Amino acid sequence: MNVTYFPVLQRAWERARALLFTPFRFETWLVLGLAAFLSEWLSGGWGHSGFQSHVQGHHGHIGAPFAFLAHPIWGPLAVTVALTVALIVLVCQWLGARGKFVFLDDVVRRRAAIGDPWTRYAALGDSLFFWKLGVLIVAGLLIGGILLTAAGAAILAAFGLHAPVAAAPPIAAAVTLLAIIALLVAFVMLLTDDFVVPIMYRDGLRAMAAWRRFLPLLRREPGLFVLYALFVLVLSVIVWAIVAAVGVATCCVGFLLVGLPYVGQVVLLPVYVTFRALGPEFLAQFGPEYDIFAAAQPGGGAVPPSTPGGSAGPPPSPGAPVG
Repeated sequence: MNVTYFPVLQRAWERARALLFTPFRFETWLVLGLAAFLSEWLSGGWGHSGFQSHVQGHHGHIGAPFAFLAHPIWGPLAVTVALTVALIVLVCQWLGARGKFVFLDDVVRRRAAIGDPWTRYAALGDSLFFWKLGVLIVAGLLIGGILLTAAGAAILAAFGLHAPVAAAPPIAAAVTLLAIIALLVAFVMLLTDDFVVPIMYRDGLRAMAAWRRFLPLLRREPGLFVLYALFVLVLSVIVWAIVAAVGVATCCVGFLLVGLPYVGQVVLLPVYVTFRALGPEFLAQFGPEYDIFAAAQPGGGAVPPSTPGGSAGPPPSPGAPVG
């Protein structure tokens, strides 16, 4: 098997160029910019009596947060703000999960649409949302446990229960573990967005079933997918270096345009479309069963998105969205 990287990038760019520039239609950019905003911006993503005497000596510092939460006004206000922020984050993640399929469908079908793919891929988007939420909860629990361990070591050192140098190893280990977890979560999310989502889209599978289909391929060729992640990282650095240069050259006007939600997605739409097509183009090299672009053609055999779980269905008709 001859797996390539730069030819895949070229094909992804050609797909973006054909969608956005042949012909150029401003309304297409506006609609696809909204799809990119939903998909990428919204989701864009660890001696007991002596201890008591030291605690009693520092009770004011340790009890301050609890005293703040116990305040009849500021405590409930802080809890309300925290819950509101958490709810907003969850809603954004849910919209982003739905948007992944909207944007992917537009890129695959070479069209600009929001309403139809939003409805057709609703079940798959919800499945992706709950799967990602589960991953983040597990990662959060691990990170919380690591932080508590490191904080415990630091507190013991601060209270003089052991030498400060004794806290260095657990803190260093915590930093190392946090970095490893962050890299693993980022890698898993990249694999999910670039490969698992296309498999869900093509075969009408929910997130866990799509991961089960993708895992044998990942186990067989792990190095190729690690190189893909590094390839995407390098491309991202190059793109943002160009954006930074343009921003400086335009006296920060470029920074303002790119930083605005939705406006930034429209301005950088060729980049967003290219990156959205890159993963599926790379995945298609591993066989026709992974090629979502071929499946989108009449007679391609893709499972309609209205039947998530992989049940058979008729091939899509020309011009109709596919699953």
